[in-house]
Amino acid sequence: MPSLVTSLAERFPCRSQEPLASWTTLRIGGPAECFFEPAKPEHLVDLLNALAAENIPWRLLGGGANVLAPDGGVNGAVIHTGQMRRSFREENKLRLWPGVTLPSLVRGAAELGLSGVESLIGVPGQIGGALAMNAGGADWGLWDEVEEVTLWWPDGRLEAWTPEQVRPGYRDGNLRGAVVVEVLLSLKPEKEAVIRQRMESLLKKKNASQPVTLSSAGCAFKNPPQDSAGRLLDAAGMKGQREGAALVSERHANFIVNAGGARAAQVRTLMQRMHQAVADRFGIDLQAELVIWPEPEPA
Repeated sequence: MPSLVTSLAERFPCRSQEPLASWTTLRIGGPAECFFEPAKPEHLVDLLNALAAENIPWRLLGGGANVLAPDGGVNGAVIHTGQMRRSFREENKLRLWPGVTLPSLVRGAAELGLSGVESLIGVPGQIGGALAMNAGGADWGLWDEVEEVTLWWPDGRLEAWTPEQVRPGYRDGNLRGAVVVEVLLSLKPEKEAVIRQRMESLLKKKNASQPVTLSSAGCAFKNPPQDSAGRLLDAAGMKGQREGAALVSERHANFIVNAGGARAAQVRTLMQRMHQAVADRFGIDLQAELVIWPEPEPA
């Protein structure tokens, strides 16, 4: 692999050996060989094309709210989208760059009297990652509000796709290797007071049932059909179980929290135990919702 420092650093500013623990909500992860922060969608596209041309491996990191970064760090490039935070109103629609945070989206939409995304209240992360995983609740996903999304494909194509073309599923944006460059949300006009009342009610419920003040990455596993992963894990006796400093929340059995100094290896082991406990008790094969980046290959 070409040296990132010599092949790209002069064209695209990057930080060498940036600790990923600083950029993930679990506060876990070793250093990235080269950490890029493009400021605009066109910068992102140029960088992705350059990485593809040089055959340099890369990973995309948004708000780090659904990612387990490896203890050994990441060889190649990590592209952080946090600088791309612009949004533009177009009547009852919002055009967003991928680094817009979900809290700012929810607040901004409410201030504009636009309803449709308040279910994301209290959810960390950025719009690009939320589209990649189709963030939302049991009966709603962010893609329900999408009119079109501009995607970069690994062969260099830049295309606008509709949800009907993408065909997202439960907790899966079905992006197939593509990267979100921009998205247009179609929302519904509603009185700001009504939207805020709905937001307050949703946030109150989340605060009562989730460890919102602790370092976690949200749900570890997807809900199986017609059931709840949290209920199954609770019934399997996983609340309070730990592996080193990685702990299953006492408040919600599908949340793993970092009790202080947890490592990725501990989280992976704890998830294996959680998966096995539900399989043994209920015969259900839970699927991970947490995106687990692999440890780097030995040199």
